[in-house]
This record gives sequence, structure tokens and C-alpha cells, in this order.
Amino acid sequence: MKRIALSLFVIFIITALVGCSPKGDPKKTLEAYYTNIVNANYDAAYELLSEADKKATSKDDFVLYMTLNAELYKLNEAIVTQAEKSSNTIVFDVSEKRHNYMEDKESSISYQRSVVPENGEWKVFADKKYGEQIAGLQNKIAWLHLEGRGGKKKSENEAASWFNQALERDPSYYLANYGLSIAYVQLSRFDDAITAANKFVGAAKEKDEQSNGYNVIGLCYESKGDREKAREAYQKSVELDPKNEYAKTNLNRVQ
Repeated sequence: MKRIALSLFVIFIITALVGCSPKGDPKKTLEAYYTNIVNANYDAAYELLSEADKKATSKDDFVLYMTLNAELYKLNEAIVTQAEKSSNTIVFDVSEKRHNYMEDKESSISYQRSVVPENGEWKVFADKKYGEQIAGLQNKIAWLHLEGRGGKKKSENEAASWFNQALERDPSYYLANYGLSIAYVQLSRFDDAITAANKFVGAAKEKDEQSNGYNVIGLCYESKGDREKAREAYQKSVELDPKNEYAKTNLNRVQ
């Protein structure tokens, strides 16, 4: 009886383990994730993410991130190859082939991504907080509009709108203030440009960044006819970065 009971117990354990094993092929799960990204089925892609990823990023932020990212880097294909297995976690090498609108050329990147077992299914573990990267994407899209690149028609107003969206999304994303100041200069909104440039200078930690900000401030005051304040701003710009040729040229012009 004891031997029979032991055998039944072993069978029960094996059955329980098999029943808890994830269904399907982890590689196909990851491939399905990327197929959804290629086809812009971002809601479906989100459902394939792990619970940890969903806690880190809401569906709305994930969809917004992917939508914005597609305006900068259009994913054409993702090649998935198994790299290693650690416990139940399967690690894959991923090679993306995409069109880079920033540089207007085809490009590729490679990295690793994991697939993990979760509630009897395989789930993609991205380990990214997509929401925190949205402001950066909005800033890049703004520059495409400002410079008329990446298939975007040059539009200072559209650029300013995108820079402001980035700042609304993340007020600490100070880089957007620099782009916004440039857009406002080109729109002859010099007071607004000075405000944005001062915010940029106040948040920037690198001297070359601060130098660029003061150069914009100088341009604004010069355009407003205040050569004294323009000279002060250009001088400050050169002091912060003696290699700033734009600021040196501008300073010489108002001396």
C-alpha cells in the first residue's frame, strides 16, 4: 500500500509540474510580439508583455511610445535567435532591420530580449519603462519638423507644438527648451525664445550646452535691437565655451 501511495504521489507531482509548464513555443511568442510591432498592432503586442512590464508601463503609454517611435525608426523585420536558457527564462538575440528617418537610411540594431513563463504562458520581458522615454521621442520628432527632415515638411509652428508636448510630458526634459527656443527665434517670437533659452541654461549642466543657450539669448536681444544685452549674452557664451564659433562670430558683429 505504501508503495502504491508513493507511486500515486509521484504521478501527482509530475502531473502538477506538467500542468504548470507554459504552453507553446517561447520563440514564437517573441516573434508574434515583433510581428505585431511591424503591423502596428500595439495593443496586441502589449498583451504579450510580462506583468512586470505592464506594471512599469500602462497600455496607453506603450501604444504612444510605439506610435512615436515608428515616426523615427520604422521596424521592417526582427530576426529572433535563441541565445541561452537560465532556469525557465529563455534569452534570445534580436536583430532589428529598420528605416531610420533621423538619418533617412536603412539601419540595424542587435540586442537581447527574454521570454519568461507566467501563469502557464510565455510572456515577453522587455524590462523597459516606455513612458519615461516618450518626451525624448517627442523632442526628436520636433527637430524633424524644425529642419524639414525624415519626410516632415519644415514647420516651426509644428516643431514648437512637439517641443511643448515633450515639456508637458516631462517638465524636467530640459533639452526640449533649447529646441523650442530655436523654433521661437525662427518665428520671431523673441521674448518667448528668451524664456525657453533661460530655462534651458538654468537646467543644463554642461558648459557647452549653456554656451549654446546664451548664444540663442544673444540672437534674440540682437534681433530686438538691444545690442548691449546681446553683447553680454554672446560674451557669456564664449566664456563658457571658447570653441563656440557661432558665438564668437556673433560677438564680433556687435562689438
